[in-house]
Amino acid sequence: ELPPKLCGQHTDTFCYMSIKDRHPVTITKIIDQVYQIGLREEDLQQDAKDVAAKLSRLKNRLQTDKEIEPLEGEGEDVEMWNTVIEQLEPNTWFTAPWLTVECYLYRYIHEVFQETTHFQYPQYDTFRAEKDTGLLASLDNISQISRTLEHSRNQPTELVLREFIKLSLWGNKTDLSLLKHFNLELGDVQSASVEGLDDMILCNDLEKVVQYIMSLKDAKVDIVLDNAGYELFGDLCLGEVLLRTPHVSHVTFHMKSIPWFVSDVTTNDMDFIIRTLSGSPEEHLADLGRLWESRFTYKTFSRTQHPFWTTCHPFSDMSRVAPDLYQDIARSEFVFLKGDLNYRKLVGDRQWDHVTELRAAVEGFNPGPLCALRTIKSDSIVGCKKGVVERLLKEDKDKLFCGAYAMISSNL
Repeated sequence: ELPPKLCGQHTDTFCYMSIKDRHPVTITKIIDQVYQIGLREEDLQQDAKDVAAKLSRLKNRLQTDKEIEPLEGEGEDVEMWNTVIEQLEPNTWFTAPWLTVECYLYRYIHEVFQETTHFQYPQYDTFRAEKDTGLLASLDNISQISRTLEHSRNQPTELVLREFIKLSLWGNKTDLSLLKHFNLELGDVQSASVEGLDDMILCNDLEKVVQYIMSLKDAKVDIVLDNAGYELFGDLCLGEVLLRTPHVSHVTFHMKSIPWFVSDVTTNDMDFIIRTLSGSPEEHLADLGRLWESRFTYKTFSRTQHPFWTTCHPFSDMSRVAPDLYQDIARSEFVFLKGDLNYRKLVGDRQWDHVTELRAAVEGFNPGPLCALRTIKSDSIVGCKKGVVERLLKEDKDKLFCGAYAMISSNL
């Protein structure tokens, strides 16, 4: 029998705190943003008023634990979403599964903007300024990492793989939706070095992953992205390191098709980081930007987006809901799943015993060898030694969910 899915009914959980505190803050920031735009630009005032009114109503329904309402837009996924909502039992913000609730929140926000005249995506992304500012504020660390990448060419492949997998992992600390909640600045969660952080990795399958990659030849590797900016740079560096070996000949990056969870990577974000690097006055950054631009042009790097990534479905549903995506991923020799949301979807966001093996928690999802690289920002945790998570919940609970601890979890 499967354990229950996480929801906001239990006040001692991170998901309760997220629904109660974090999500209303996110909604309020968007309302304030469009209000300011409406004040500045008269022709946008009506759109801004409409967005503010709808999001204010959404915030009120969330905070008073009302039922989740069906979507009303014209998107291809509306029928799927409304089927999910119809089947929810119970069906309120604090009693429905948190994975469903949180994904619905961002899908609803997207619908509100798509119903306007001037705020439709991709021309407008309510989170874009925050993401772009985050990247620009990270350029000093990015510059240091690019020099590390440059100097790694003559180092042993295994050593370089270990270093850049860990850089990709710890880049996941940079989650714009969490920084303000934990009173953190970008400088608090970013570092050009991962030295001394191994003790903070609660489940560490790094050696299995490195040895498996070393056994491949001319392989295709997929990276399912999470956050834009600094983390995306680390993911591109990981892709670059993989391509410099004889073991990998192609890397595919999976992005989101709509603005998602504040800082997730969209096409605009990928374009912005390449453009920023290519136009940098620092020659080594400009060279790297142009190199990655050419890799995308000549298809050693490719990028793609699939609507499944912005549903509320766990990955165990992928073969049924998105068989084309499942088959595509199954053709890859290895898949990296970045970030907390991908991890939650991988294990179904259930109240697993923390010692449960990853293979059991994925509920049959097995397209091939994979590895989740995640800094911990939610309650779903499996694959740990007995007592480790329980001790941290007792002694260091706040730190446990702010990205200070991490997991490298593989099904190898």
